[in-house]
Amino acid sequence: MVKPHRQGPRSGRRGQRRQGSPGGEPRARPTLQLNEEGIPVAIPDAPRPSPVVFVSAESLARYPWLPPRVIAGSIWRGPGHLRVRVDETGTAAP
Repeated sequence: MVKPHRQGPRSGRRGQRRQGSPGGEPRARPTLQLNEEGIPVAIPDAPRPSPVVFVSAESLARYPWLPPRVIAGSIWRGPGHLRVRVDETGTAAP
């Protein structure tokens, strides 16, 4: 049996997301700060990005699947689902 097609606005949470905000007002978006060249600049309160470090020779010998240069604090998976984290000094530890 074929059901009739629903007409009119949708109800429920899904329909509200598609229709936007009530009253048809546009949502307020945060503005980006730009420098003189028009490039977005970092927000003053934003945390500093993690530095790029070279993996120590000892860690490369222990975990040969690690790349020689990684982001400090990153976690890498190796064979057998072994996970190691590389700290800011370049030392890798499980």
